[in-house]
Amino acid sequence: MGLRALVVMLEGFRLERAGFAVTDCAGLVVESKNALRLLALTPQAVRQGLRVGMTASEARARVPEVTLVDHDPAAEVRDRDDLLRAFDAVSDRATFLWDDAVVFDLATVAHLFGGERKAAQRAVALAQDLGHAARAAVADDALAARALARWAVEDGAVNVVPPGRTAEALAPLPIESLDPEEPLKQGLRAIGIATVGQWAKLDAAAVAGRFPEALRRHRVACGQPGAWVHLADDGPDTEPLRSLAPLPGATTRQEIHFVLPGLLLELCERVAARDLAIVRLLVEFRLEARGDRGALRAVVGVRIGRPTQSPSRLDPLVRQRIAGVVLDAPVEEIAIEAVEVVPEQGWQPGLTDRKEATEPLPELLARLADQLGPHALFAARPNDRWRPEAAWRPEAFPPPRLWPEPPGVTEALTSDDPVAIQEAFEAPTVLPRPAMLLSDPQPIEVVEGQGRPLRVSLGGRSQPCHRVAGPERLVGEWWRADPLDRAYWTVEADGRSAWIFQERQRWFLHGWFD
Repeated sequence: MGLRALVVMLEGFRLERAGFAVTDCAGLVVESKNALRLLALTPQAVRQGLRVGMTASEARARVPEVTLVDHDPAAEVRDRDDLLRAFDAVSDRATFLWDDAVVFDLATVAHLFGGERKAAQRAVALAQDLGHAARAAVADDALAARALARWAVEDGAVNVVPPGRTAEALAPLPIESLDPEEPLKQGLRAIGIATVGQWAKLDAAAVAGRFPEALRRHRVACGQPGAWVHLADDGPDTEPLRSLAPLPGATTRQEIHFVLPGLLLELCERVAARDLAIVRLLVEFRLEARGDRGALRAVVGVRIGRPTQSPSRLDPLVRQRIAGVVLDAPVEEIAIEAVEVVPEQGWQPGLTDRKEATEPLPELLARLADQLGPHALFAARPNDRWRPEAAWRPEAFPPPRLWPEPPGVTEALTSDDPVAIQEAFEAPTVLPRPAMLLSDPQPIEVVEGQGRPLRVSLGGRSQPCHRVAGPERLVGEWWRADPLDRAYWTVEADGRSAWIFQERQRWFLHGWFD
């Protein structure tokens, strides 16, 4: 079942816990930028023209009868925790994603209450019993449910949008209901976009090009289910995009596969909340400690062919990658981290996935050359050199014909599939060569033992080598001042496979296997 988000709006929560009602004109103040400024307001104070960020003196000058009290963050955290514990009676997946709203995942618990509406009514009743004015909405997306609860539901009421009908329910709401940033709101107003429905009619590619930071909200406007995490970052940009789950004593692959979908969903939600897409994952297993050796861990890298936010696309890739992992002890915990991400800019079919391509190859090459420049497209032509960094040279794509041509080339050249053409010219080899070769080998530190690498320093920290293959000796070019004399090794460390070599007692990193 897909995500079904219940949002309970508690617009007055921060003031109600301080003893005020939603009908009172009151606010919380905190010292900021050398002045006392408004941090939160009751709905009544907002209606009278006060805004968060105003100084206390500005607020009193505009509304003399306003009551302002100091914010107590520690007490507010305790009250939030108490409220969430009370909401456990509805779902154990509940959290404050906004200061004025609690989000529940109803997908797996609604049937326990006789349906989504009764579950939402139960949550509203719990909040009211604790003295909070509340209203709620259920939709396919948390932001959509919050917009509906805030703009289309009366206090104490519940609005349940059937699956797949979110866009229709959002269409009449104003753009402000999706909490756009001020520049985005002004930009949409400037082109005559006032409602969510009008915005949903815009082409996604146009939105990505003109308002790239708004792509996530545009998907919500179109009714596409999204993440149930906050659109704003939960922390600094350097905070790891990571999800983990305890697996006390797991010994079977079925137990690992059982928690995998939930971990990927949680990770993709966090990635989508930052408008990013995943390029590479690390899957880490923390193993049970045995004897005096301490806890061990196994790390597996997963590189994604196309940047994605989709758990369903990641799931089979991760399962396939971890299928060959041998675990020496029961698993205590599994964690998945997005270690390489890129900004999400939507997807243009046909650029890299040949199954989606409908454009003839000559037209595609011409269009890419126009956009990227005439030298951006090339084929790698083998050079008669032992030195790996000099073993190829760029030539025009498609590559020129060889004589004699490899089997299948004649048929491949009549195809519009660039991958089929390239594969026809590729010669199979028993020696491993990395897909990503560094233009200049990088010096690294390697700890050796019995003539083999034991630890390598990658990314600024020393990593144990989990698998080692080699050496492959490359010797030649004796006439040069620096003749070639290298011993290449393939090592797996930190979830990635690296191609390293030793030359004149020094070690270098030369490439990565994809």
